[in-house]
Amino acid sequence: MRRRPMLLGGAALALPALARAQSGNQADWPQRPVRMVIPYPPGGASDIIARLLAPQLTESLGQTLVVENRPGANGFIAAELVARSAPDGYTLLMGNAGPNGMGPALYGSRTPFDAMHDFAPVMAVSIVPQIMAVHPSVPVRDMPGFLAYARAQDGRMSYGSAGVGSAGHMAMELLKSLTDIQLTHVPYRGSAPSTADLIAGVIPVNFDTVPVLLPHVRAGRVRGIAVSSLQRVPEAPELAAIAETVPGFETVSWGGVLAPAGTPAPIIARLNAALQLAMARPEVGGALARQGIQPQSGSPAAFGAYLAAEITKWTGVVQRMGLTPD
Repeated sequence: MRRRPMLLGGAALALPALARAQSGNQADWPQRPVRMVIPYPPGGASDIIARLLAPQLTESLGQTLVVENRPGANGFIAAELVARSAPDGYTLLMGNAGPNGMGPALYGSRTPFDAMHDFAPVMAVSIVPQIMAVHPSVPVRDMPGFLAYARAQDGRMSYGSAGVGSAGHMAMELLKSLTDIQLTHVPYRGSAPSTADLIAGVIPVNFDTVPVLLPHVRAGRVRGIAVSSLQRVPEAPELAAIAETVPGFETVSWGGVLAPAGTPAPIIARLNAALQLAMARPEVGGALARQGIQPQSGSPAAFGAYLAAEITKWTGVVQRMGLTPD
């Protein structure tokens, strides 16, 4: 059964919440288009989710929801832009596990914003398991075979990720720490370029989300080895969970909408209600599920608690493993 740890409410609660939110001092919001900033190039899970949400939010809010990709600096450019924006509800972030959880845990005081205090949580929208995939030239087909092959390479093997502090980076570093394999990290500026180089054979192995890699697995362009979630995923039941071979291994990416800290509560409430309505629609929640993205819903407080727990968790992992961003 799929876990939905952030699910606290559904569409049944959204309509009255939307009405209540509109009755506040910010009832005239929005009066112009709303921008949702994505911390990676087009093609990744965050981009997929935002573009599915955009027409639904445009309809609910009565103003255009504009999706803007601002990749770079491991997602920190987009996150800092939103953190420094006016708290008026017109600039939002499609946050995720990289720049809003794992990255701050890895970079610590070098993070150009305060991941806990510079944002107002709106709603969690997704949990996304990852696939570990290899180029077809790599002579392995399962996790035991991969570990044996990596050990035989004796440190000569590399792996790619969407960037330093990304979910893929942290997943492989966790695997390395649990198995004593040695691979060199090659960070990219997002999922699209790292996936392209995996397909081309420039890098032999990569971790990325199910919606990013599964189509290429199905097409034979890359070979799926295992998934990062504790259980197998329904979209690819033939892929074992890494935990079946490596006890204690589990990582997932997540996505959620964040606003700048200080955004008025009525605006947060209206956004949350609109997001709940959108996620309940089959053209959003159903479409995400078909791509291997587990739709989420719930309150701003629930998302804030989850975000705090993720930062605490990964800060501990980084300290135990002695990881640095350099």
